[in-house]
Amino acid sequence: MFRLANYTKVRPVIKEDYKALARFLAKETDGVFQECFWLDRFQYWWDSNPVMSEDICRGWILYGGDREVGGFFGNIPIKYIINGEEKIVCSPTSWYVAEDFKKRSLELLSPFLKQNRPLLDTTPSEKVANMLVRLGFRNLEQEWLIKEAIYPVRVIGFWNFFINRAVTRKSMLFLLKIAGLFVLPSIKIFQKIHELQLPAVDRKYTIKEIQKFDNSYSSLWDKLKTKYSIMAVRNEAALNWFFFGSRDLLSSRRVIEIKVGETLIGYIAVKLVVSKLKGKSYHYFEVVDMAIIEGEESAYFALLKGLLWLVKKSEKKALFIRIRPFDKTIEDCLRRFGFFWHKGKWGFLFRDFGENNPEIGERLQHSFYATPLDGDRCYFP
Repeated sequence: MFRLANYTKVRPVIKEDYKALARFLAKETDGVFQECFWLDRFQYWWDSNPVMSEDICRGWILYGGDREVGGFFGNIPIKYIINGEEKIVCSPTSWYVAEDFKKRSLELLSPFLKQNRPLLDTTPSEKVANMLVRLGFRNLEQEWLIKEAIYPVRVIGFWNFFINRAVTRKSMLFLLKIAGLFVLPSIKIFQKIHELQLPAVDRKYTIKEIQKFDNSYSSLWDKLKTKYSIMAVRNEAALNWFFFGSRDLLSSRRVIEIKVGETLIGYIAVKLVVSKLKGKSYHYFEVVDMAIIEGEESAYFALLKGLLWLVKKSEKKALFIRIRPFDKTIEDCLRRFGFFWHKGKWGFLFRDFGENNPEIGERLQHSFYATPLDGDRCYFP
């Protein structure tokens, strides 16, 4: 069929578009993400999102003269506290354009940029990042954006994952497997030394897994938010939406809390990630949020030990734990716990976060709290 790609139109996404949009995205991702996946994401990003309102677009859809979907650009709203004031921030997700409509791609970006709100993008390609910088975005410069901490849980599986991802030549792969005979015992000794040096877990702490956040978590973040100039609003509704608002993601997210008596002092949340290499599936846990209101290091160590317990008892045999050290205290505790360190660039582009006000812009660089929102190209700091 002759497609009138030149006669394209862009309009906001409405609920009635969900099914056609899911079919389009399933096709554009070669079925790796099927229609049911996208329908769940739409419900999660917008319908269950406590910040969503009628004046916020779900995203924008591009279609041709034959009314066929030719492109999509998603928009996720998240509420932030910026310099003491609550504001809604919008982040892009899933920018897909069919081959016949590539020349019209920027028509989907334009309405996103025209929103009268602060904007974020945390997973742009290098090409998109350069384009956004030219359009007035700034790149956040934080040390934790260029490094991550990794703790091998099952060292043999971890080593196999590492060398299979890093090496393609069979001869080199064989040599690294032989090298593992010497490396793996060293990893275990390294971890054991750090384990023996850690303080004993104080009996005053109690740790358990939870399946729902209650109002005590709103109070927890009320105590923490005064420390930072920029941080996403974390109340009972927002936390339950983020961690438990998706049927698809529900089974892959785990949260454990730590208390002193009946008083909540913190929690740590992880997601289970599946990575497929050479026909095999490898599992690991990534920390997506962590908070402690007590200044005692022992509380951090107790929570990390609780995390290790959670990972080891998981039905999926997770090979390692991955975390970005977004807080200096957390970084120091990770080093003492025996985490290994790995370099890796992680982008954080923002616009209208107070860059016209030098004072707010400076605070953004040095006084804010951030952890990643699972694969949805925005943050939940």
